[in-house]
Amino acid sequence: MNTLINKYCSKESQEFIYFHSTFFDFKKNDLLFDVNEEVKGVFILESGKVKIVKPISKDKNRVIRLASNNDIVGHRGIGGEFKYTISAVALDDTKALFMPLDIFNQTVKTNPEFAFFMMMFFANELCNSETMSNQYPVKNLVAQALIKNINAFGFANDSKTLAYTLTRKEISEMVGTTYESVIRSLAQLQKEGMIQLSNKDIIVPSEKKLNELAFTDS
Repeated sequence: MNTLINKYCSKESQEFIYFHSTFFDFKKNDLLFDVNEEVKGVFILESGKVKIVKPISKDKNRVIRLASNNDIVGHRGIGGEFKYTISAVALDDTKALFMPLDIFNQTVKTNPEFAFFMMMFFANELCNSETMSNQYPVKNLVAQALIKNINAFGFANDSKTLAYTLTRKEISEMVGTTYESVIRSLAQLQKEGMIQLSNKDIIVPSEKKLNELAFTDS
């Protein structure tokens, strides 16, 4: 059962939600939903990893968010024309609870703790959007992408190697720069001792130092 619902919703609401909702299994690269699809509900991830992608031109996308266990996806389509302006793509095998829109609305109205959680969730989303609009050097933006990678998916057992590492292409789509710039920035971060590169893996000796660098604009 979904921890998020169990934590913030009453016993009666939990039974109501699970009765009216559906669990879906997605394979790597499957779409949970696509741009311009009609919004019929929201997904709460039970397990797995998802990237949220926004098209910025015919051949270019921007990774704007990463999601994992207990994260909500699909909420950006709520309001307006109720059509998705983004896509959600599974990064590996993913299980998600699909909550129909009317059930989601009723849950928000009847569960104050869930409503407060959603309010704080949207506030955090707004803060992240404002951070993305700030101008930072590419190296810092790459460091920010790594911090988001850590926040979403965590570390492996050694607490230093990223548990799941985005591809260099996905990092470039998150940063909004070229693949080559990402390669150069990662090499620079390694030279400065902020990260260590081991094949496709990325090791972060100090998350605190990487975070400090990520949000320093000089």
